Amino acid sequence: MMSKDERKDLHLWFGLSYAAFLVMPRIAMMQMPEDWQEKMAELLNQYDETIDTAAFGVKGCRVNALTGDGKLMKMPEELLNYRHPQPETIAALLLPKGED
Repeated sequence: MMSKDERKDLHLWFGLSYAAFLVMPRIAMMQMPEDWQEKMAELLNQYDETIDTAAFGVKGCRVNALTGDGKLMKMPEELLNYRHPQPETIAALLLPKGED
């Protein structure tokens, strides 16, 4: 488990991965507590006010879903339906209490 100071280090969050981007499904973020959502919205607004996301000619990005063995798959409809999620979808997304 990370210490409180380590939990504040963005590089440590990514670990040893070679990930260049962070992708978070909207439906999952909407399951977080309201205070978390407010903090996240504030941080995203700060990001938008600081970073030129159109730098280098980038207009946008696309996300592909992958299977456990790295093969492309269709994005599950459950992750796309953030407006009217089914209770089973929400239950599948949430870890049992007490797990990190």
